[in-house]
Amino acid sequence: MEDQPWRLIVDENAYADFSVSVSPAIERAVVEGASPPTIYLNIFDSDSVTIGINEDPKQALDLAYCRDSGVIFRRRPNGGGPVYAGAGSAFLIYFLPTTHPHVPGTTSEAFPKILTAFAETLSRRYGFAAEYRPLNDVQVEGRKLIPTSLKIENGVMTFRIVINVKPIDTEHAGKIMPMAPEKVKDKALKDMTSRFTCLEREAGRALDAADLEKMSRAAVAHAFGVTELVTGAVTDVERAYADEFRKQYESEDWLFAKSEATRFGSLIKPGDTVGRGRAKAVGGLIWATLVLRDGLVLHAIVNGDWHPRPLNSVAWLEESLIDTVAEPAALRDRVENFLANDDVEFAGVTAYDLCAALDIALNGQGPVDI
Repeated sequence: MEDQPWRLIVDENAYADFSVSVSPAIERAVVEGASPPTIYLNIFDSDSVTIGINEDPKQALDLAYCRDSGVIFRRRPNGGGPVYAGAGSAFLIYFLPTTHPHVPGTTSEAFPKILTAFAETLSRRYGFAAEYRPLNDVQVEGRKLIPTSLKIENGVMTFRIVINVKPIDTEHAGKIMPMAPEKVKDKALKDMTSRFTCLEREAGRALDAADLEKMSRAAVAHAFGVTELVTGAVTDVERAYADEFRKQYESEDWLFAKSEATRFGSLIKPGDTVGRGRAKAVGGLIWATLVLRDGLVLHAIVNGDWHPRPLNSVAWLEESLIDTVAEPAALRDRVENFLANDDVEFAGVTAYDLCAALDIALNGQGPVDI
């Protein structure tokens, strides 16, 4: 696989639909060895938004506004938070085997390596000062330019970069994705207009598909040392996989899988109580829900926009909290023991961060209102 030529595909699709169909299809094909290491530049043909795999759309989005405005919304099969993408902007995705010597195998390695290289590429090509902002952004003078998400599983790193090429309708985006106060309390720029910028604004000129392709090739060369990309197209095998994923990831069951009503709404009994808490970590925002019965944790949901590895490790954490005595010290012990597992990586999220959200949920117990 190390010696296999890398493929570059340039295409146009809606961001949200692509994220739950073609993207996982190519990832699967690369994992299976049916497709080569792939760089995919997708230029968006309409407005849409996605949320991460560990998010509840009822918490992360204004669903009524999305539906009324005709904005497509999907839940991605990877980590991170809500990402809005307008027509004319683009998606650059790396589907790369971690056996390659220059492809990182952990979250803590991947973000700084890839995004530092990306920021430096932008600065060199377009003449403005882009910089990597931990954990997973590229910014210009404090304004977010590049949101990203990451998945490393089954020997393949799937790294997604949303390139905000065109100006964002910040009022529209802000209504789609209302920001929790914890999300911006540590930022100097508090509103959507001041927090975001776009590539054309910083470059001072219009950019077309040819510009974006040249920039993408340069970013790949800088990050991985691969200077030759073979132009290709989606294969028949990948299209068949895309159809399968589309059926799964466009369903209501998948979209609301992390919602309270879905997880335990039918299991509540009289006398049960529920509490909710939020806390901000370096890696992202944590949402915690605890349902208690007879002094024990009956159900737990931990949602958020950080990047766990592996993806189902958040479900393992939730399971580990069940039947825990409903006291801060007991919850802290469970969380600390869980994070000590070598098979788990919550980049930018510590036991302190998780317990901060859980403590708020514990102290805010009241009648169940799901």
